[in-house]
Amino acid sequence: MTATDSENRWARLKAVFDAALDAPRGEREALVAAAGLGDGDLAELRSLLAHHDEATGEQGFLARPVVSLAPAEPAAQIGQRLGNWTLVRPLGAGGMGEVFEARRADGQYEGRAAVKLLKRGMDSAAVLQRFALERQALARLSHPGIARLLDAGASDEGLPYFVMEYVAGRPIDQAAQDLALEARLGLFLQLAEAVAHAHRNLLVHRDLKPGNVLVDETGQVKLLDFGIAKALAPEGGELDTTQAGAMTPNYASPEQVRGEPVSTATDVYSLGVLLYLLLTGLRPTGREATTPQEAARSVLEDEPTRPSRLSPDDVGDPQWLAQARTLQGDLDNIVLKALEKEPERRYASVDALAADLRAYRSGYPVSARAPTWGYRTAKLLARNRLASALGALGLVALLGGLAATTWQAREARLAQGLAEQRLAEVRRVTHDLVFGFGDSVEYLPGGQKIKLDLLRDTHAALERLLPTLGGDTAVVADMAQVQVRMAEALMPGYPGSLEKPDDARRHAQAAMALVAKAWPTQKGNALFATYASRAYNVMASAEQEAGRLEEAVKLTRQGLKLAEEGYSLAPPGVDRLRLLGAITASQFNLGLLLDDNGQGVNRPAEAMTAYEAARAGALAQLGMKAEIAAVNAGLRPEETRLEAELGQTQAVIAGSIASSRLRRGDYAGSAEARRENVEHLRRVQPMHPEQQQFWASLASTLFLQAGLELQLNRPAEALASMRESMDWTLRLLQKDADNPRWPGDRDARALTLGTALALTGASVEARPWLERTRAYWAAETAKAGNARNRRSLGLSELRLAGLRGDAKAMKAAAVALQALSDAEPKSADNALAAAEAAFMLADKPAACAAWDRAAPLRPLPPQALAWRAELGC
Repeated sequence: MTATDSENRWARLKAVFDAALDAPRGEREALVAAAGLGDGDLAELRSLLAHHDEATGEQGFLARPVVSLAPAEPAAQIGQRLGNWTLVRPLGAGGMGEVFEARRADGQYEGRAAVKLLKRGMDSAAVLQRFALERQALARLSHPGIARLLDAGASDEGLPYFVMEYVAGRPIDQAAQDLALEARLGLFLQLAEAVAHAHRNLLVHRDLKPGNVLVDETGQVKLLDFGIAKALAPEGGELDTTQAGAMTPNYASPEQVRGEPVSTATDVYSLGVLLYLLLTGLRPTGREATTPQEAARSVLEDEPTRPSRLSPDDVGDPQWLAQARTLQGDLDNIVLKALEKEPERRYASVDALAADLRAYRSGYPVSARAPTWGYRTAKLLARNRLASALGALGLVALLGGLAATTWQAREARLAQGLAEQRLAEVRRVTHDLVFGFGDSVEYLPGGQKIKLDLLRDTHAALERLLPTLGGDTAVVADMAQVQVRMAEALMPGYPGSLEKPDDARRHAQAAMALVAKAWPTQKGNALFATYASRAYNVMASAEQEAGRLEEAVKLTRQGLKLAEEGYSLAPPGVDRLRLLGAITASQFNLGLLLDDNGQGVNRPAEAMTAYEAARAGALAQLGMKAEIAAVNAGLRPEETRLEAELGQTQAVIAGSIASSRLRRGDYAGSAEARRENVEHLRRVQPMHPEQQQFWASLASTLFLQAGLELQLNRPAEALASMRESMDWTLRLLQKDADNPRWPGDRDARALTLGTALALTGASVEARPWLERTRAYWAAETAKAGNARNRRSLGLSELRLAGLRGDAKAMKAAAVALQALSDAEPKSADNALAAAEAAFMLADKPAACAAWDRAAPLRPLPPQALAWRAELGC
């Protein structure tokens, strides 16, 4: 039997033993018989219970006065010093440890803490391992919502202890009793953020219950007791069932009750139980259970009642129905989705659960409810009650009846004024509700499609009205803006694109035709000028997709010209800020089209001029402090601040400059731009710490920086960059587990991580990463045998064989890389890979020849120069 098997068996026995002790003696035998234990475990359990009764009975040794027994000291004494801490009073005891309040004893500062000390007699190998794992779990976590680890050590008797932050607070259900619904949801979201942090650090709590979630006097939630937490499997898979019995049945998930493997979905279920409790004061199942077995059965078999359908008698509150109405709909659906019996039907992550609650609080649609048109519209109107008073009627009455009103306008001046007023209201509804709503839902699940449907309906309505308005160019300008938005939603390469290039081209062409019609009279309209520029840029993307690069350059220059003309007409203020952003975007797009990046026309000097102009434009925008403040004042709390967007823009521009310089062998210049790239991202990421776009940008940029540092012959710096890149990648994998992009990014980037580890001497750690990346590149090469895939596969096989000392496999990888270089003699990357393989085999003639082939194509990087000198080429 393995140590894990032994520990698992012990945990199950202990769980049933504890439950039996809590039951009346007359019911114990039935409870024990129903536990489903094997004959050996059943006999041992009955023996333990019998000895317990003997020891605690009237004649038992535990019932006799202590003075009559041999001294049996507790694990620690009040006043005892453990390291820098003095024990003040006991706080409680668990299965394997005792917890004491302690105060700082060395005079460094005044401090109060909780010390967890292993009990005497519990120092078996399995328990010591569990105790150590709990300490390690806490050491990995740093979050305001998690009681932090302060110190650790061993007592004079050799018993391990660790020191935690002391939390003076009440269980979360008690703290929430007198709070309004909004405040209860606020407490829960604090807890969700803490659990999500643990998940991002590859830990599952497994025992979320009110007693482990305290709320201090400031209202801060503190998550406690990672004693049965479990680290996620290295491959990001499920967990074993170690300590599955050490759970609280009323809050445990069905898979825990069944003793099956658990995952982050287990904590999602327990959070669902806590959310149900906070909203109703009741648990969703097992409310009548009197034994752990009954509670466990209820978790498996009973379906929770929708919170809003509980009766006043159920909750013991005659005023309950008023509160129940606030739970009906979204909150019902959110809670029940978290409480699904099957893990795959629950929220994919704690962050997804929290996102729905935040959407509910802000009045947006939630993913737990089908995104029907009626539901989306109801949420929109609820968020915009003042505008909706006119807007809801306007969308029906104005769009439907304006034609008749404008006919009357021809008959009377008064009617004409009324038509103009209603036209203004139509445009306001279009801008404030339609465009605003579309932008708000864009990044929600299915949001891009919702936005597209709304834009199509809006365009059709405006198109029907246009003939009745005598071709009003303000409406034409709005129609152009709608067409641009639809083109961007469909064009590959744009954020959240639905990837329909033919449809995108059709909308872009329509947008350009409308721009041409409206421009003479509307070019002073800054918003229209911005979208006019974007129309040409999105059409340029369509031409680039079709391979007509020179036409794409021409269109981008036309879009730039429109933005510059609009800027010259705009008065100082937000309009100029908006148009300067359009100029910056056009300059950057022009740089990409001119560059030697494989997607441009290979005029890198012109590209660099465009990049520098874009960089200056972004910097100028950041200097417009008053205008930025005005824009930010109009944003909702959940929307990205403009400083963050501009910082992201600066980062993207710097990244493109770094890549362009690297392709031309300017390694020092590339490193400078890449550092700037990383600095911009580090500045903006804390502004919106939970936005995935910034996580993904940091992961990608640090990966590129690591690759450059390897070429600069700085493996230690490369390893530091690559570890941080992989950390962000793994966070994305945890937060958005259903997105297929993140596993691919992890496995592809493992080649750089494994290389950096190998070059710094960490060969044991390097090997699994290189094995992972070899499997990934083998699969990619089987799908598409292009040079990049074949080169990456050859390098991963070469480095893995080098770690194993397998000369035959190294030779095979070198032959494959040399063949790739021979097949594409103008590729510097292929020649450098062939040279590295020959260098690892100490094949001087082959290595020197490969470097000689690469040098005319691109200046050799410092790493290659160092290796070349080492061989004496």
